[in-house]
Amino acid sequence: MPRNRLIYYSMPLIVLLLALLQSTVATQVMIRGVKPDLVLIVIVVATLVYGGQGGLLWAFIGGIGLDLFSGGPFGASSIALMMATLVAALGYRVLSRYHLFVPLGAAALGTLIYSLVYLGILNGLNTAAQLPLLATWAIPEHAIPLWATVQQIVIPAMVYNTTLVLFMTPLLNRVPEQQELDRF
Repeated sequence: MPRNRLIYYSMPLIVLLLALLQSTVATQVMIRGVKPDLVLIVIVVATLVYGGQGGLLWAFIGGIGLDLFSGGPFGASSIALMMATLVAALGYRVLSRYHLFVPLGAAALGTLIYSLVYLGILNGLNTAAQLPLLATWAIPEHAIPLWATVQQIVIPAMVYNTTLVLFMTPLLNRVPEQQELDRF
């Protein structure tokens, strides 16, 4: 089996392992309270190499892993990662991933989209929990200050993730262009 195909088919296991590492070990490399989004970074890079179809599947699996290991709302990370993958997929055929700004832009925009979609889901769930229909359950309110979160977490995470992708770009450019894989 060619190496590219082996990596392609082992990506679900890789993103699950990264989800576990992101939920445990990544807290040791925090900078100013922000840890790297390992799953997001690898999915963005893999999507630039293998395309959006595989990227969406890996984003779904990685998001489920993140939600299982972090205790977040089940499915929220998957939806957010899949939206970020759609942005990164533009760099697969439309733009050239060999241009430095394509992976950096995909990482920055992917992080922004991922974070905003995830925050939107959390705020939506908070609003839904306060509906009169659910008031008898006494669900505590957890309002998230959106602008403060964007300033203190999202923007630094964008810088952190983009910097990590900058260091991964030479490795990304060594991977040959992937032709369409045979349908399984």
